[in-house]
Amino acid sequence: MNLTDAADIDKLIAIDLDGTLITDEDVISDDNIAAIHRAGRHGAAVIIVTGRPYVSADAVASRVGLPPVPLVSFNGAMIRWSRGGKQLTNTCLAADVAEEIVDQCLRQGLHLQYYLDDQMYVSQDNEQVRRYCQRNGMQSIEEPDLRRFAGQQPLKLLVIDHATRIGPLLDDARQRWDDRIYVTRSMPEYLEFLSPQASKGRALDWLLEFFDLPRERSLAIGDAMNDLPLLQHAGVPVAMPHADEDLKRIAHFIPASIENGVAEAIDWFLGRIIGVRS
Repeated sequence: MNLTDAADIDKLIAIDLDGTLITDEDVISDDNIAAIHRAGRHGAAVIIVTGRPYVSADAVASRVGLPPVPLVSFNGAMIRWSRGGKQLTNTCLAADVAEEIVDQCLRQGLHLQYYLDDQMYVSQDNEQVRRYCQRNGMQSIEEPDLRRFAGQQPLKLLVIDHATRIGPLLDDARQRWDDRIYVTRSMPEYLEFLSPQASKGRALDWLLEFFDLPRERSLAIGDAMNDLPLLQHAGVPVAMPHADEDLKRIAHFIPASIENGVAEAIDWFLGRIIGVRS
């Protein structure tokens, strides 16, 4: 199916990557891939919705064998056609609040990553950076003083720290910047700062308008705090079996398997919507 013709689409399936489609061991199961292709044959636009940078989302889309589709990256801050295609939306942090966040993080001695377009800047190359780059299939650029970017509008800022410290840092950020930012946790050790106009939920709203679909024809699958807006905005929310409790409370379905949870959710959704069974 060629999704450049949005009229062919009568349902939308939004899938998170880490902890949902992709396991901690970087595995995408054959069952998940088969279910994604099955959904496509039955008129679904299957969309990756991730906190990862675009280059990483695009690589996964190719790995899964998706047709040309819009990809949601940076937790909703960017929507862009796959295969290096046209950018559709771009929602950046305001320059003044970005400067404040950079200054506060550096004064606290936190490891901070700064994203301009699809480039990632770090103050030093360390094990955290190397693990992140390996996971996301991208390169970093060293910039000893991230304050040099004063006046720029980044897509997002990311702190990596021990999981036990991220909770207090999240609470502090919400108190300090309130509604000037959207701050979320995408993995236990990741704290992400974005524009308050950016989230996976807002991205889903944009996609539904783009494909001219009613909300009840949308399935969203996720597992972490940053997926909560996505599930809240979907007609049919699905939480992975290990998901945060906030997600499980609103889920219409919770698959039994982690490795094949996406396949379970897709087949359940297709059965419910059009009576298709795997």
